[in-house]
Amino acid sequence: MVQSAAPYWQALSLEPGPLVAYNGGVVAWMPEGEVRFKRTLPDTGARLMVNRALAAELLVQVYIGQELWVSREDARVRRYVEQHHIAAWVRNGEELLDWPEPPIKLLLQGEPDVLDGFRHLVQSEAEQHGIRVFKSQRDYLEMVPEGVGKGPALKVAADLLGIPQAQVMAIGDAENDVDMIRWAGLGVAMGQAPESVQSAADWVTLPLTEEGAAVAIERWVLEGVRPLNQGG
Repeated sequence: MVQSAAPYWQALSLEPGPLVAYNGGVVAWMPEGEVRFKRTLPDTGARLMVNRALAAELLVQVYIGQELWVSREDARVRRYVEQHHIAAWVRNGEELLDWPEPPIKLLLQGEPDVLDGFRHLVQSEAEQHGIRVFKSQRDYLEMVPEGVGKGPALKVAADLLGIPQAQVMAIGDAENDVDMIRWAGLGVAMGQAPESVQSAADWVTLPLTEEGAAVAIERWVLEGVRPLNQGG
């Protein structure tokens, strides 16, 4: 969420620029938070997916405008709220569907094998309603509008800054990073990333525990190397 990223932007004293939020559902100009790009889920499909998730007794998180609505309060919610420094409003049953506008995204939390089973059940139906489903962590299953992702949002950010694709580097380590890694002039996968992510990258750096992101930045940015746009 934009408001969860804002404190880091301020703490790092970053210059004005674009922030990609909600896995690409929003691009905001910081530090003001002015929305430059926004896509919301199809209303009918979003309601269907929420009902399916509630019936499966998954923890459902619904992102409405600047608010986070959750289906219940439990240890997962408390951990998420503390980690991201945001507030959450508990909405029970039908209250969770009483949104003033369609949500930007849905996030379902649960045990990895349970989420995998649920994904298998709803994947085709979600796609029919224009919804993209993916894992961002082992216990996070996310849903965004079809065509939304970090890759398309990174293009919006690059266009806002006037930076050509060939001069963009993207670093990622999860399924939801693949389209961003493929779009960038130089796509970098972290060393601990799954094979599917590494195979999408132009270069694989060291894992998180060995400061792989810093290694990539020093190698490809700070040394002044200009990578060829292998992604076209």
